[in-house]
Amino acid sequence: MYNLAILGGGPAGYTAAEKAAAAGWSVVLFEKESMGGTCLNVGCIPTKTLLYSAKQYVNAKNAAKYGVSAENVSFDYQKIQLRKQKVVRKLVAGIKQRMQGVELVMAQASVESRTDEKVVLRAGENLYEAENLLIC
Repeated sequence: MYNLAILGGGPAGYTAAEKAAAAGWSVVLFEKESMGGTCLNVGCIPTKTLLYSAKQYVNAKNAAKYGVSAENVSFDYQKIQLRKQKVVRKLVAGIKQRMQGVELVMAQASVESRTDEKVVLRAGENLYEAENLLIC
């Protein structure tokens, strides 16, 4: 039985898991998609990498007014996408690295039963018991 089960591997979930494990708790964290949550995987971070690429393109196109010559400025959409994916992968890997002492279960979990003493969670065919549940 775990001291803490956490549903969700976004910023709240992975931070709580890291702190609980560092405090000596046994922790299981369930994430159905990818560690880091929406912001890291499909929202803020991917958007910012794409915007940065667009900014570099516009700066190069307008460089002449600053005395810089940049001819035949173009962009490679495939390379931009690959860079975005690399940035996201690197950040997700960094989060996973911080999960020392945390059991990561990459599956959707649901509450099977609950009493005052424990909560039972199901992820696929497996059952997990924990004293505490944190929904993130």
